[in-house]
Amino acid sequence: MIKSNYALKLFPALFLFSLVSLHSFAQNTPEPQPGTIDDLKTSVLRVPALQEVGGSPFLTTDYNMATVLTTTDKTVTEVPVKFNIYSNALMVKMDDGQELKLESFKMVTYDETAADGTVKHYRFEQGLPEVDKNNERSVYMVVSSGSKVQLLKYISQKVEDVATLGDYSRRELVLTEQLYVYVNGGAIKKIKASKKDLVEALPTMSARIDEIASANNLKLKSEAEIAVVVEALNKP
Repeated sequence: MIKSNYALKLFPALFLFSLVSLHSFAQNTPEPQPGTIDDLKTSVLRVPALQEVGGSPFLTTDYNMATVLTTTDKTVTEVPVKFNIYSNALMVKMDDGQELKLESFKMVTYDETAADGTVKHYRFEQGLPEVDKNNERSVYMVVSSGSKVQLLKYISQKVEDVATLGDYSRRELVLTEQLYVYVNGGAIKKIKASKKDLVEALPTMSARIDEIASANNLKLKSEAEIAVVVEALNKP
């Protein structure tokens, strides 16, 4: 009888503790709140002179209106952004016309409409684990994402001498693209466009990768085919 009374007294206390714990957890995981362009952390970007170099350091010609999720969980909409490939930086055009580097953020998304009416979606992320020479400040393009794994692309440029039809060469910006696989909350791994690399990067998902590749007749020798597999891996 004494044990029963003790249990009856203990149950309300445990129930109250559970409610307090859930409330505390909810407070520790805030939902994004609306923000303004003043909430963005920006800085001046010093770009080396590229007047004598062919090609553009920018991914797109014009600024595009984007949505920015800040590191303080503020959502800022209608932000003019343009990605500088050479400097691996997202540029922001401020209200006063200044073009500044977006210093830190969680995610930037925007859509670009081509002349034929087709729409291309862009998503960039920062704050990922260190890999190779990249750190948490490095900016990646997200090719495919979901609750389990992401396919990322790091694009960069460097100035190289490019041969011409004549007896001379010219200096141009040469683009390089590198794919990475990121297990959410885990490691990030560099891969080539091959089934072998994808399986080695995601060993616990190897059977599922084989199944998806076989069902869709995929050789996994291109970014597009690997994106199809990653999208399928994220499905329940």
